[in-house]
Amino acid sequence: MDLRKAGRDPWVWGQVVLIALVAVVAPVMPRWVNLGGFDFALNSVGARWLRVAGGLLAAVGVGLALWGMKSLGPSLTPGTEPLPGAPLVTTGAYAHVRHPIYSGVVLILAGYTLAWSNWMLALIVGVVARQFFEAKARAEERWLVERYPQYARYCLRVGRRVV
Repeated sequence: MDLRKAGRDPWVWGQVVLIALVAVVAPVMPRWVNLGGFDFALNSVGARWLRVAGGLLAAVGVGLALWGMKSLGPSLTPGTEPLPGAPLVTTGAYAHVRHPIYSGVVLILAGYTLAWSNWMLALIVGVVARQFFEAKARAEERWLVERYPQYARYCLRVGRRVV
């Protein structure tokens, strides 16, 4: 894993900011921020069963992301550019979805938010995270198509959809 190169990738910085923002906002916003007329929608803490469901959703996301990381093995990198000489991985989690780690992170962020706050804020976080990781996946796929001639065939068999 080339962390120096990944550190220059704006997508990596974007996901760090997104994750940090959700980590701070989800627990704090419904308890200490006054949004005036929007308080009813965003500043309530959901029922216990919803919070438990959020924890379960986050746990599924952790499992999916870890499966994707294990499937990638030494090809794992946080950046969008594949590592030099790394093989194209199409087995394990990648036999089912082209971006299981991104899907897992979206589930983690939405589930974490649901566990700490409410369904409305979790829905907003889920939609924003999904859009971000869909865009990152498209950027990554430009590299993958260029580097691996067989990637186009793989795309016909396996969907990109990030959650």
